[in-house]
Amino acid sequence: MIDIHLHLDGSLAVEDYLDLALSEGVTLGSDFPQCIYVPMDCPSLAEYLTRFDLPVKILQSKANIKYAVKSLIHRLSFLGYFYAEIRFAPLLHIQKGLTQLEVVEAALDGLEEALFQCPNMEANLILCCMRHASEELNIETIEVANKLKNTRVVAVDLAGGEKLHPSSYFKNVFDLAKKYELNITIHAGEATGSDEIMMALDNGAKRIGHGIHLSLDPETINRVKENDICFEFCPTSNLQTKSLKTYQDVPLRQFMEAGIPVTINSDNMTVSNVNAIGELRTMKRVFNLSYDEVYSLLLNSIYYSFAKPETKRKLKEKLDQRYAGFYYSI
Repeated sequence: MIDIHLHLDGSLAVEDYLDLALSEGVTLGSDFPQCIYVPMDCPSLAEYLTRFDLPVKILQSKANIKYAVKSLIHRLSFLGYFYAEIRFAPLLHIQKGLTQLEVVEAALDGLEEALFQCPNMEANLILCCMRHASEELNIETIEVANKLKNTRVVAVDLAGGEKLHPSSYFKNVFDLAKKYELNITIHAGEATGSDEIMMALDNGAKRIGHGIHLSLDPETINRVKENDICFEFCPTSNLQTKSLKTYQDVPLRQFMEAGIPVTINSDNMTVSNVNAIGELRTMKRVFNLSYDEVYSLLLNSIYYSFAKPETKRKLKEKLDQRYAGFYYSI
């Protein structure tokens, strides 16, 4: 299985919280572990995002960041994953004196150790800029990504509340990312509409996180297809944030029929209490996806990943070896 839209801080296991909170001297509270999950009746994206306060609080040391990455890779490997792109915002983890560079280097250390221990897995990191953060901090994230672009840091992102901080505010940040020829994916069109997605494309996005509110008019479809833009769907979290009402409202069929590449991802394994395998199972059931259609979605995840060409070739070989069994198991 493959997941190219997966947040580290939203995917800590319950056991991780216990160990990391003890290490950081943080009290989890009487409502733990219920407080780390978002119910399906969550009222809004703003409420959904509050679930990240605790994990960010306990990920403020090199040791804890390294631990969290290692734990996630081991869990993904156990589930049968063979590729993931794990994203996080280094600027959120500098509250106790770390630099953004030190944060990312700790994550890379954890990633390399875990991949050595899980030879069936491949994974890379995406660094998130944040919509609520200062331009100075976001530019520092871009600088760190550029400094480490020959490692497993493969792209930059923009995450956070779209309505208060539209993509147009971040032109300077992404002009720098484009100057450095960094891969760019941007959260857009989840809580807002198609205009935000178009601004993300103006900022150089090659992939769109969510993007479920894309206007499927001929002009918009043509622009998306001409630029070969891939969309990272995360169905359950879209229901929880009230971006969509039901799984039937996920515009999967519309995008596929329009020839727009789509991938199915988890977003946050713990916060949303899902994984990409379960999300793909749900989409298969809701939309009666055929053998070839599910294969196409997984192939998109490989083709539009930010992995190296040789890694993509190996991932496709693994997919072809395992696919028949996987399809009939979900």
